[in-house]
Amino acid sequence: MYNQVPGQIGVPIQCENAASVQNKPNLVIIMADDLGSHDISLRGSNEILTPNIDALGYQGTIFNHHYTCAMCTPTRAALLTGKYPIHMGMQHYVLRTGEPRGLPLNEKLLPEYLKEVGYKTHIIGKWHLGFAKKSFIPTNRGFESHIGYLGAFIDYFDSTVRFNNSPFSPGFDFRRNESVYRDRVGEYLTDVLTDEASKIIRGHDPLQGPLFLYLSHQAPHAANDDDPLQTTSEDIEKMQHIQDPKRRAYAAMVRALDRSVGRVIRVLEEKEMLKNTVILFFSDNGGPTLGLYNNRAFNYPLRGQKNGPWEGSFRGTAILWSPLLRKRHYVSKHLIHITDWLPTFANLAGATSYKYKKLDGYDIWLTASNNLPPIRREILHNINPIDGYSSFYRDGWKYVNGTTLAGQYDSWLGNISQESFPENLNYPELVMNSDVWQTLNPFAAKILKTKDIEAIRKNTKIKCGKRIPFSRTCEPLKAPCLFYLTKDPCEISNLAHFRPVRMQVIKERLEHYEKSSIPPSNLPPDPESDPALNDYLWTWWLEKDDKR
Repeated sequence: MYNQVPGQIGVPIQCENAASVQNKPNLVIIMADDLGSHDISLRGSNEILTPNIDALGYQGTIFNHHYTCAMCTPTRAALLTGKYPIHMGMQHYVLRTGEPRGLPLNEKLLPEYLKEVGYKTHIIGKWHLGFAKKSFIPTNRGFESHIGYLGAFIDYFDSTVRFNNSPFSPGFDFRRNESVYRDRVGEYLTDVLTDEASKIIRGHDPLQGPLFLYLSHQAPHAANDDDPLQTTSEDIEKMQHIQDPKRRAYAAMVRALDRSVGRVIRVLEEKEMLKNTVILFFSDNGGPTLGLYNNRAFNYPLRGQKNGPWEGSFRGTAILWSPLLRKRHYVSKHLIHITDWLPTFANLAGATSYKYKKLDGYDIWLTASNNLPPIRREILHNINPIDGYSSFYRDGWKYVNGTTLAGQYDSWLGNISQESFPENLNYPELVMNSDVWQTLNPFAAKILKTKDIEAIRKNTKIKCGKRIPFSRTCEPLKAPCLFYLTKDPCEISNLAHFRPVRMQVIKERLEHYEKSSIPPSNLPPDPESDPALNDYLWTWWLEKDDKR
């Protein structure tokens, strides 16, 4: 479904005076990577406490029906373009390191729209949208600066990428803009990215324009095969109540992520920028509990995990905070998709040229600010012709046809752990003593008390419901399945046989999307990308002029 505005594509950039530019809101996006949808304490988890992330939610708006894509690259493509991945050829799997492709260069990205209206645009951390050519990298796609890495993941301490049973040599992948940056080797990645984001904020001159900061964390994504779950001794020491060593390490990685959120918001306060700033936090997809690059994340009680057609793949929690929001301190049940943020932020910034593009996202500022129902009725989660599955939502109903990896991870993975963090008994006080609460509470729309925190937290809980007696077992490799998510968010009761008319309506909508889809652009890794041929760097190998 496209937003269409009559007129010519391409809108002249209008000159704006300095005062109007300075009045535009600062925009800050903090993205986690492979964070389990159950693994923040805001959602009721007592095993891993995330007081800063939780405080951001209690002080702002919590979107309980926020959908991303099922994997890293498709989500990042959708966020920065406002389009479904099927409309860019980015719908199948992630962009693998060494793959000679990138996000298509004809796509206009969010930072480019924002630069047109005076924004200073910066990305810290993970890119994962291609670097085979220099033209694919962030500083050539609308970002004025990039400090971070170009591929899917790196070692949390030495910034190298290594693959087991691979013809590729290990390579270094960390840059300041286009130059190799080794100054922070040996330090913990989550803290490094936080430091670099803090420097950007401290160095920002509001007289030069508002700030757009995209902090794209690796945490808690797994690192290299030989040492996937990396943390600091200080963080792991705080997680001794967790018996599973992998789960314990994952929890420590989430703890570092939570600390990062606190530090970034503290720095925004120090810079006196919060009074005119919008902050968005979410994870790029559900966590992988099992399988390739799993980090022992839990999406329970949602079904499935990363890289699948189920709710555990792409339904997470998004948090939006700003003093510009008219209503705050509540849990929103409205349907939000990752593609909605580009038109929302672009319009909030005063950009207009996005209106002349065929986008799949909607401007949801009125939904976010006033808790008004959104325009959106449906979400195309994916049509993947290579894996052979489709996943689609409309008016409360979820359709699944086919699946990934032969259905190995289609069940309800993980659990609600009984290993409670020792400080859980004082949870409200822990949240109220966090950096984020102390920083944002002066901006609160009302004075929040312990009972308010407990009530909001309760409203985030997912209630699975019971299996409907006349429902059938879902076997998506044999026949399409249909779930009424409004009453069955955990995808337990397959009602495909009971709702033939509904099934037909959805199939017609899928046929509509298939007509506008672009074939997946995936390519095999290029041997010429081998770091051994490129000064032991992962770098743009298709353009040999300047790899460093």
